Amino acid sequence: MAIAVLAVVQAAPGCGRSAEQQEADALLHAIDVLRDAPSEPRAAREALLAELERTPASTPPAVAARDTCARAYRLLLDATAAEARVRALLEAPDGAAGPGALTDLAAADAKIKESAEVMPRCAEALAVLRRSGRREM
Repeated sequence: MAIAVLAVVQAAPGCGRSAEQQEADALLHAIDVLRDAPSEPRAAREALLAELERTPASTPPAVAARDTCARAYRLLLDATAAEARVRALLEAPDGAAGPGALTDLAAADAKIKESAEVMPRCAEALAVLRRSGRREM
């Protein structure tokens, strides 16, 4: 009996998580799932990114984490989609790759570079979100 009471007492702190903490947990989970997802199929990562973009965020740390990380991954996924289109044009038997392909490739490269600049800000925003969740406990 004493063991059962001890187990309930130990579990109790997790039961009273605030709405902000639950929101932070949901955001952290959505970002972790997106980050850990395989790069192919791209449609699956697009769906995960769309889910992250729709995840509610009401506190400044949650908004910063969601928006910064969504931007970093949006740039990356848009760039990889553009690269795939260029690759398909280059591999087409009719040689359909024209000057527009070079423009698309340059735009993809710029997005990859911008994503690389935003990713560290995503990591910083996630660290702030994690710390803010621990302070509320």
